[in-house]
Amino acid sequence: MKRLLAAAVLALAATGLAFAEPAVTVRAIDVKLSPLADARSAGTVPAGTTVDVLTREGAWVMIKAGAISGWAKLFDLKAPAVASKGGGSSIAQTLGLAAGTRSASVTTGVRGLDADMLKTAVPNAAEFAVFEKGAVSKADAQAFARAGKLEVRDVAPIGSGR
Repeated sequence: MKRLLAAAVLALAATGLAFAEPAVTVRAIDVKLSPLADARSAGTVPAGTTVDVLTREGAWVMIKAGAISGWAKLFDLKAPAVASKGGGSSIAQTLGLAAGTRSASVTTGVRGLDADMLKTAVPNAAEFAVFEKGAVSKADAQAFARAGKLEVRDVAPIGSGR
């Protein structure tokens, strides 16, 4: 579904019908084919490149930079200098693009899921398989807990009301 949506947005961008606003890359970025850190690369865009921001999904934005289209992390972009002088750009403000230079510490806030997202959620077996790769054995978890002097606690299930 995400790939279909991405393809539709890219197709609209190619025809000039999609809403786009300029931003500038803060550093050289590896543009991804989907909004995932381990997604395949669509190409690299150098620092200081003006790109068109097409849409946002969490901490990711879909961009177009010349022949390269795909996903970049939100904090790798800033609003153009023009937006920082005066009222700024409405999409830049909405997307949370910085108007100035970055310091050594950058934090990106990402809002959680809303009710509509939860209603339309569809299981993704491939992503769940990636998640399962991070699992540890019960013995490893217990050894970690012992080393950290952690204690067992009873935690109520979500939605149980206790």
